[in-house]
Amino acid sequence: MKLRRIALEEFRKFRGAAVLDDLADGLNVIAGPNEAGKSTFVAAIRAAFLERYKTTKVAGLAPWGAQGARPSVEIEFEHGGRRYLLRKSFLSRARCELLVDDGAERHEGEAAENTLAGLLGFEFSAKGTSRPEHGGIPGLLWIQQGEGQNLAEPAGHAQGHLREALTRLTGELASADGDYLYERIETERAALRDARSGRPKGAYKEAEDASQRAAQAAEALAAAKRALDADVDRLAALRRDHDKAQHEQPWLDFEQRAAQARARLAEIDREREALAGLQRELAQADDTLALLHDQVERDQRDSAALRELRAQAEAASAGLEPARAALQRALQRQQQADEQLAHCHAQVAAAQQAAQRRDCDEQLQRLDRELQRLDEAIAQAGKFAQQIDALQRDVAGLAIDEAGLRGLRELEQRIAHLQVQQRAGATRLEHRLEAGRRIDMGESALTDSGEVLLAEATELRIPGVGTLRIEPGGRDLPAVLAALHTAQAERQGLLARLGAVSLAEAETRAAAHERARRDLDMARQHLRIQAPEGVDALRAAQRQAHERRAQLQALRAGLPDAAAPVSLEQAQQALRAATAEAGHAAQEVVSARTALDTQQASTQVLQAQWTARQGEFDAAGRAAQREQRGARLVEARARRDTLAQRAQAAQAALQAHQPEIIEQDARRFEQSAALARDAHQRRHAELLQLQGKLEQAQAQGLGEQLLQAQADAQRLARRRDEFAMRARALDLLWQLVGERRAAATQRLLDPLARRLQHYVGLLFPGAQWRLDDALMPAALARGKGDDAIEMLSFGTREQLGVLARLAYADLLQQAGRPTLLVLDDTLVHADDSRRELMKRALYDAASRHQVLLFTCHAEAWQDMGVGVREVPAA
Repeated sequence: MKLRRIALEEFRKFRGAAVLDDLADGLNVIAGPNEAGKSTFVAAIRAAFLERYKTTKVAGLAPWGAQGARPSVEIEFEHGGRRYLLRKSFLSRARCELLVDDGAERHEGEAAENTLAGLLGFEFSAKGTSRPEHGGIPGLLWIQQGEGQNLAEPAGHAQGHLREALTRLTGELASADGDYLYERIETERAALRDARSGRPKGAYKEAEDASQRAAQAAEALAAAKRALDADVDRLAALRRDHDKAQHEQPWLDFEQRAAQARARLAEIDREREALAGLQRELAQADDTLALLHDQVERDQRDSAALRELRAQAEAASAGLEPARAALQRALQRQQQADEQLAHCHAQVAAAQQAAQRRDCDEQLQRLDRELQRLDEAIAQAGKFAQQIDALQRDVAGLAIDEAGLRGLRELEQRIAHLQVQQRAGATRLEHRLEAGRRIDMGESALTDSGEVLLAEATELRIPGVGTLRIEPGGRDLPAVLAALHTAQAERQGLLARLGAVSLAEAETRAAAHERARRDLDMARQHLRIQAPEGVDALRAAQRQAHERRAQLQALRAGLPDAAAPVSLEQAQQALRAATAEAGHAAQEVVSARTALDTQQASTQVLQAQWTARQGEFDAAGRAAQREQRGARLVEARARRDTLAQRAQAAQAALQAHQPEIIEQDARRFEQSAALARDAHQRRHAELLQLQGKLEQAQAQGLGEQLLQAQADAQRLARRRDEFAMRARALDLLWQLVGERRAAATQRLLDPLARRLQHYVGLLFPGAQWRLDDALMPAALARGKGDDAIEMLSFGTREQLGVLARLAYADLLQQAGRPTLLVLDDTLVHADDSRRELMKRALYDAASRHQVLLFTCHAEAWQDMGVGVREVPAA
């Protein structure tokens, strides 16, 4: 496929006509600076072939701001020895026409578009603009600006055409037939097995589940049948055991032996009661013996305490004289301490008067400084109070309604927005008049050259010609004008209410009000600093300071000027020492007097106690009582020993009978009798229950149900096995066909791999492409390992993308498909060395294909052996 001529009119960059003709069979380099129109020609080629002429979604093809434009493209090209002329117009009066061999064959409208789609290998979108998935071969070979590195998506959309071309070249089974067979097997297999886990699904899963449920039901019935048989055997055993127990009645023997044990225990209880009586008598004898023993010991303790009390009374009487001497010494020391304390008090009083005189002088000096500070603070506060009054008047005079000001700002924004809408919808009138000429427009006149926006219907009066009435075409313009007039009226009313002529004046007044308010706050803060509690508080403090000064002066006048003999600190220290000494002396006197009183009282108490206790101890009859208590103690000890021997003998006889063992025997026989009777009753109840259960099971026909369930399980198992056999067969067939398909795909890939290897060898000598099943370059093998395409740099991916498209073009051309390579500002990210290598590849490809290379770097392509053409001007 060779393009010969491309003509544009009213197409994007070009408001007029622009023609690119005399295109060469091989490489065509079209250069121009940015915004010269290179991408416009590329967009025109794509629109002419790939966009439906009836679509209304291509407003971007019209020149910007042009009303009623009709973007048109005319392309002359050759293919297969035939000449084609394509004319297509969009938007206004859209049409499409395709002429073949100078009109020998003619197609119009959708027929022409369908002929182009079949010829070039692409599809049209059902509605709207063309999308990448419809691009086919042109979408792969026509590289848009900045898209050279993106190969996967366009190659994927052209995969069907590439596979068909490879099929023609290799003579392999058509891709559609091979894929249909493989997909059919895969679909059948997917209906029976899960693609990821390989587990059964669908009908196979249902058959397996049904077989499993039937097998479980049969197993449950079989288990029930086994349980039924076991119940029959259990019933026979229960009847045998019941009859035997009913005949022997073993619980009666256990009850008789238990009664015998209980009778023996009664005899032992009577012996235990006799032993308890002896033990009570022994306890009473122990209590009597303990009481007599305590009385004898108490008599002995009373005699010893009487002797000790006499000794204490004699010692207390001997200690009275030392206590009287100690009291006399303490009284003398107290008298000396009191005389020293009086002398120290006199010295402290003199020192305190001297210190008070100095303190009065210091306080008077501080009051003088405080009065000076208060005078200054009162003066400053007065100044700030005057400033605050003036600022309050300014703030009141500059006050403005904040809500009204915000409303005025919003109105100004709305008016500006409406004016923008008015200008956007207004008709733009450009005029260029000859010197001395004029046109009357309403109340004004147009002269020279300029531009006017018409927002309302306007009459132009042209001298010697007539009158033109122009009405703006914007449908919403009257509503915009009405809203604009309303907003302007609201603005005038709001300005009158605010007392301002403009928003700027209102903003200035608001700013001045804010400054005055801040100055007022600052003045109030200064006033609070000088007078935190107010000026009156300062004056009150001033009056109090004067009064305090007068009091101090009066106090100072009453103090003597004589100097103290010692300092106040020395006098106070001496006073503290004298006070402590006087306290110690007084405490010593109190202690000595207390000790003497205590000694006298103790002596009197001990003498009285000894006299009373001695009289009581020597009273008549007390000696005879003490002798009787000794004799009774001897008799009680002998009786207690006799009772202890009798109780020990009875205890030994009782233990010889082993009452605990007999008690255990009685409980054992009673429990055995109860257990035997309960077991007989439970056995009888179980026998009756089991007999009823067997009669009910026999009525339900469990055996017939088991046979039916086993038959259903076998039938469903056979159905499951049929699905399993089919699934295994499909697995094997899917594996075999997949292997054959992979081998066929490899044979399909060989021609493409050879072409790719041809071009990549020009850029990376020794490197090799690795292709995937989708005919896509997946990795580039260089040196030690493979580099995934997506891991390469942007520039390298762009270069490999161009080389891959050259290889695809060779493959399609060999299969008889039309090829055209369009490169829009491609390879701009290649360095100088890589660009030189890419030039070799492009020059080689241009010997077999037509290449349109649009670039803004003309100097970089001067050495391609072809002339560099400039983008045509409109």
